[in-house]
Amino acid sequence: MKHYALTGGIGSGKSTLLKMFQEIGIPTFSADQEARHLMHKDQTLKAKITDLLGADAYVDGKLNSSGIAAKVFDNNTLLDKLNALVHPAVQREYAQWKATQEAPYTVYEAAIVFEHQAQDRFDGTILVVSPEDIRIKRVRDRDGVSKASVMNRMKHQLTDAQKIPLADYLIENVTLSEMRRQLTELHQQLLVVS
Repeated sequence: MKHYALTGGIGSGKSTLLKMFQEIGIPTFSADQEARHLMHKDQTLKAKITDLLGADAYVDGKLNSSGIAAKVFDNNTLLDKLNALVHPAVQREYAQWKATQEAPYTVYEAAIVFEHQAQDRFDGTILVVSPEDIRIKRVRDRDGVSKASVMNRMKHQLTDAQKIPLADYLIENVTLSEMRRQLTELHQQLLVVS
């Protein structure tokens, strides 16, 4: 069995492509979803996040995502410290999940695979790209945030031009039907090499 990383910039369509993999029966793991789950449920992690970011990291026992984003995306040191708490917990969950899978291949979705030089942990990388203006609109519509807020998040990620030479497979997300067509072709390729 082989394990592939699916990555791309914010608003590129990673989650949509991950769902398409699920629809064709491929086991998938979302690092972002697992991180949110652990940040809500893991009491030890919650305590460490509160120590790092203050009592307002959680409001009425729930993760204050927008408050945390406002703090960490303007402070690289704080962002690195938060990632140092969350990422090891996610990786432990992923290792346990991966050990239970039975399929030709699996797909692990995370936004910052190349940024953390994590591509060597996988048998290959799948990069989804989309025009920046479309990505900004998607994130603004999805999260109800300003363009400046989206641009601030983007500056913490490599550009598509920087990622493309690092990727093993490329999916261009302009329309859903075209993305699905590319996924079908990629799936056939991965079945052959897996």
